[in-house]
Amino acid sequence: MKRTRLWLIAAILTICGTAAFASCTANDDNPSGQAVESRYVPVAPDYSDPTMWITEDGDEDGTGADVFYVVSTWEDDWTTADGKVCHYADVWNPEHRAHMADLEMKKVATYMSPGNRFFAPFYRHTTIQAFMTNNEDTVYQRTRLSMDDVRTAFDLFQAQRDQSRPLIIAGFSQGGLAVVELLKHIDDATYSQLAAAYVLGYKVTKADMSACSHIRPAEGETDTGVTICYNTVKDVKYVLPLIAGSDICINPVNWCTDATPATLHDTITITVSPEHHVLVATNYSASEYPPFRGFLNVGDIHSCEPWLYSECLQRNIKVRTKEWRKIHQPTVTRIQERGKLLVGTTGDYRPLSYREVDGNYWGFGIEMAEKIAERIGVGIEFVQTSWPTLTADVLAEPQTCDLAIGGITITDTRKETMLMSDGYLANGKTILCRAADADRYQSLADIDKPEVRVMVNPGGLNEKFANENLTHATIIVYQKNEEIPNQVAEGHADMMITEITEAPWYVQTDTRLAAPLLNAPFTHGEIGVLMRKGQDDLLTLVNAVIAQMKADGSLRQLHEKYGLVYAY
Repeated sequence: MKRTRLWLIAAILTICGTAAFASCTANDDNPSGQAVESRYVPVAPDYSDPTMWITEDGDEDGTGADVFYVVSTWEDDWTTADGKVCHYADVWNPEHRAHMADLEMKKVATYMSPGNRFFAPFYRHTTIQAFMTNNEDTVYQRTRLSMDDVRTAFDLFQAQRDQSRPLIIAGFSQGGLAVVELLKHIDDATYSQLAAAYVLGYKVTKADMSACSHIRPAEGETDTGVTICYNTVKDVKYVLPLIAGSDICINPVNWCTDATPATLHDTITITVSPEHHVLVATNYSASEYPPFRGFLNVGDIHSCEPWLYSECLQRNIKVRTKEWRKIHQPTVTRIQERGKLLVGTTGDYRPLSYREVDGNYWGFGIEMAEKIAERIGVGIEFVQTSWPTLTADVLAEPQTCDLAIGGITITDTRKETMLMSDGYLANGKTILCRAADADRYQSLADIDKPEVRVMVNPGGLNEKFANENLTHATIIVYQKNEEIPNQVAEGHADMMITEITEAPWYVQTDTRLAAPLLNAPFTHGEIGVLMRKGQDDLLTLVNAVIAQMKADGSLRQLHEKYGLVYAY
């Protein structure tokens, strides 16, 4: 009977008002100054002491998360031997420790620790009487000490853990309150490590979300950096506002936020009430959670929250951890796990990147990509892109390529939103014209005339250069870059704006063409490898490959193979 009573006490601590706690600064839980009984505050926990924690390491392969779990309420007010009343659990008291550890922390660990590292601190949680008063001020005053303990424990945990691993924060009832407060407490760097926060049997309000950008409601099964919140009732008329008066709710069975029903354990139906932001359970007696003092489990099913959905929570922690790692783990590690490097390339830029009709790619840039894949130790897959969509494809969500290569000039504009490697090929703007007209075009002024038809491919720097520098010439935009040299040779245009890397190839392969300004380019730059920001480890590796090829002579040999000028 005592076990049941203690378990029901655990359910109660959800009543605390979050907004009030967040701004609390005083120490007296009776601000009116009225006479009160003599009180006792237990000695604070020392979180450098391993006995202040329940821990389980179930992450055998190092691919899981670090779970920080906050226990709920297990104590009534109690009196010391000298007659002082205490409103807090005593972390040094063996009986109090046993209540927290044996009746909740260790049981939660059985489903949260497999595949993860589990950490749950003992703390001076506020006793049930504060919440039984149904008074926000009382709750506000008393829970400050408890939340200070939780923050202290979390800060030490965070300082000592491997911060390259995903973070899960979870708690039930009073522990749910602690999760909300921790989300307000953590800095942006810590938030970036958050796979998910689980507020079990407690409310998250609009005021909480307005006060803290780290509280972002989960919208489905796989989103990361989000907060999962739910409270269960048999009917919406049993919603307890101080506990379940939430402004967000998600169904942990089907991970829907609408009223789509889900079946749990074959017979129980769980449905979100979008109006009340609670879960409604039907075909479920909840007889294992009898009413507590006429306050809880009287139509609400507060005590069920960490247990009824335990299998769902266990699976979801694994899912969100995996999704977080996809996004946040080192790029090179992710590529190695995938087994291939995804390379975006246009395939229309001889001799740097060209796609034959059979789908095979060749070129200077293609061989550079193969060198990078070789260094990583994986295969390679080329992903078709285009000059107009190059930036969008590199930044696409979900990510479609790890890097882009093949005639991509290093520019300050690109470096503002993306990463670019060191240069591996000198470049500059020039023209390609008919050989018979080569003597006519010896300067930009010779080109910028209304009667001169200049053809460019869309979306790239060639079009940008023409628009900025040729104000009088007739500019023709032609979709397929690889067909423009033939368009010029056949007289459909007088010339094309191209690069000193591309022009020699066409001069060598088509005697009708010439590049009269090849040795006097209009611009001077370098070609590099393009990738999205946040992939600094991949950038470092790519730069190392380029540096090694410069040092061992293989980059010069590659230039010579494709008839390009080596400038390093």
